[in-house]
Amino acid sequence: MDKAILEETADDAAEVARLMRVVEKQNDWEALKKEQGKLLEEVKSETLWQDDPANAIAVQKRLSDINASIKLYEEFRERHEGVRDLLVLAREEGDTALLSDVASDLRSLRAELDQYSLRLMMSDEADKCSCFIELRAGAGGVESCVWVAMVARMYEKWAANQYYSVKMVDETKGEVAGLKNATLQINGEYAYGWSKHESGIHRFVRISPFDANAKRHTSFVSVQVFPLLEEGNSTAASDIDLPPGDLKVETMRAQGAGGQHVNKTESAVRITHLPTGIVVSCQLERSQHKNRETAMWMLRSKLYEREIRAKAQAKADKHAALADMGWGSQIRSYVMQPYQMIKDVRTGYERGDVQNVLDGDLNGYMEAALAHFGRKNDQD
Repeated sequence: MDKAILEETADDAAEVARLMRVVEKQNDWEALKKEQGKLLEEVKSETLWQDDPANAIAVQKRLSDINASIKLYEEFRERHEGVRDLLVLAREEGDTALLSDVASDLRSLRAELDQYSLRLMMSDEADKCSCFIELRAGAGGVESCVWVAMVARMYEKWAANQYYSVKMVDETKGEVAGLKNATLQINGEYAYGWSKHESGIHRFVRISPFDANAKRHTSFVSVQVFPLLEEGNSTAASDIDLPPGDLKVETMRAQGAGGQHVNKTESAVRITHLPTGIVVSCQLERSQHKNRETAMWMLRSKLYEREIRAKAQAKADKHAALADMGWGSQIRSYVMQPYQMIKDVRTGYERGDVQNVLDGDLNGYMEAALAHFGRKNDQD
């Protein structure tokens, strides 16, 4: 038999077995099946919709999610058992044709399980949500403002590549160029789950076009990702109490594009949560009412994300802490000169095709971060 195929199938078979163990550990599948049975009984009740329509919707949604999860898990388990048996048979019979087919099946199963195991690591309630990505310029002057605009474009491109919708809900122009800060709203299932580990300091090194001496400049941008909690997509949204006395609401004229109406009326809204000092603002819509509504959801989402981070850091340093924006605090380094390399300092994942990354090809970094923090969770 072909030695190369034997070695390849052995490697793929070992990795598939490892991924199946990861999948089995990510969920308590027996408990999930018991919950499935209880929910099925609830759905059969004739009074479910009469007693509490909102609860009925929640029950049906939960049951649908569990059914899909269990079905997919069982399909992977059956495929693994089948290909494992065929591999043993091919080796025992010395059947090269069968071994070649098994090798192809193993490659496909490995790739699918790799993606599936990452999805299972997004098991928190908020992971399924859409998200906000907030960017703030740090040390670096004009270059940092330009870097904010470049990072905003990078995440817009990434969102488009995932078929998510994206819009800029707030921005402040830089005095010379770029943006001092920007907030993107990315709408789509698991947008937060995929991007949540992007939070941190992103360091940028290049020869600045704004420097007449053509010297290298280092600039920093703070990235904070928080889930978009809306009525109906998270129970956490209704648990966050925002008394009017805790809020300072200000209105102002919007910046940037949006037509004459935007610039003539105070449609932009800024809300400060006095107990925590958290500030959110929105100038997306021409309507002050709509901007206020969006800003309130941004505030709820930020407060929820703050609670998540506090719990995670109390247990272990799992989330990227937003440290002072300066040397040594970055999670990812983007070097344009004297060489080209983008490296995530947490996971070690790096690439030299910087333009593709800046054009939104971020999945490799996000997958590496999910796997990295997933392993840390397993070890705790």
